Amino acid sequence: MRTLRNLDINKSIESRKLIFEEDWFDKFDNFTNYLIFIALITSSVLCLKEINPLSSNDRVGYYLFSLVIVFCLYGFYCKFSEKHLKEIRFYIHREEAKQKILEYGKKYNCRISKISDNFVILNEPINDFSFGNQEKTILVFFKNDTILYTVIKEGIRLNAPVLFSQHFTRRDLKKILQKNDSQQFH
Repeated sequence: MRTLRNLDINKSIESRKLIFEEDWFDKFDNFTNYLIFIALITSSVLCLKEINPLSSNDRVGYYLFSLVIVFCLYGFYCKFSEKHLKEIRFYIHREEAKQKILEYGKKYNCRISKISDNFVILNEPINDFSFGNQEKTILVFFKNDTILYTVIKEGIRLNAPVLFSQHFTRRDLKKILQKNDSQQFH
């Protein structure tokens, strides 16, 4: 799990953004991620200037560099917004919602590292192409009849943004918070 030193749960809920003390490594990590995305975007734009999109020989390169730019812009946005909490409404009792989220964590072999009245942390192992043990952390805050959540990733050298699994997590959380017990997890 990424270190979220002195995470202020109440202020995070109020501001809808993770409020914690960032150390120098967190700041350096953010800077490095932004620098990588900006460098890839800049080099792709420079390459696109040299390519004639109407030429059949250059068409593949044109599409490839265009995709790199779109992907990097999306990655930049994901890194920029990873501390912002997304909201999902639910229409069941709060304790039932918490229980369903804990069951979801158990189903996906998450290590549940914190449970409090209005906060749950689920740590899911990531099996990507990297070395060492990495985890995707789902932080869930409870506020009245909504959950506020975000998904962050930790790595050995670089905490890259969570690109696509955040959308799957949102879909799963919406599904488990809206259905009856008889329909859940089938």
